[in-house]
Amino acid sequence: MNKILTYLLIFCIGLCYSQEKNITIDYTVDYLVPKKNKTEVDTITIGFDKDGRYLWTDSEYLAKDLGRSMFRGKEELLKDAEIGIILDTEKLKITLFFSSGDNEIYMNVALDAIVPIRNSNKPSETFELQSETTGDTIKVLDRETEMYILFPSNKPDDSVYVGVDKELKVDNTKLFDNFLSFFFAAEENSEMKALNFPNGLILNISDDGKTIIEAHKINTNTKTITLNHSYKITE
Repeated sequence: MNKILTYLLIFCIGLCYSQEKNITIDYTVDYLVPKKNKTEVDTITIGFDKDGRYLWTDSEYLAKDLGRSMFRGKEELLKDAEIGIILDTEKLKITLFFSSGDNEIYMNVALDAIVPIRNSNKPSETFELQSETTGDTIKVLDRETEMYILFPSNKPDDSVYVGVDKELKVDNTKLFDNFLSFFFAAEENSEMKALNFPNGLILNISDDGKTIIEAHKINTNTKTITLNHSYKITE
């Protein structure tokens, strides 16, 4: 996510006009993300819709992180920093509003316009991103969380574990298909031909027994997010 935001800041070349649009967010999850020193955690808030079309965040952590990259040496500008980001996973477009003090940024951009894809007539590898149930369940926030192992078919040892709550419906295949295809093409010059991702709200991701991200709080009250012509994202 930090890399995407950096590209947005560096390469965004303009803003387009958009009519007001409403987006429904079905679940909002506060995730804990351990820092590298393992003694502290960051909190990132992410909103999902059941159909897997949109991701939304107003994470204070991301706001301050983006502010630091923009306003170096001016910590006073980070005190009231705010951010709103919508990722349209079908069109692969990001709408962003950022404010810090009297400074505001509005963006509505396609990922393929700002993130360079390696110039190659043919991808170096093709693969399927597969998942298999481990048969195990864990408790996250007292909710039954089914564990799956997720791995590329060409590198089966390069795996992560994903825990989902299937009672909270989310179409993860739609959510991740276009985005991961784009990511692998851009970062690794490889082609993801198919995706088999377990559905349900993601509550835990781990690797080699280490937690990468885990749900700390779940809000199942529906939110309506409004994108107006100035790209300011409000709730």
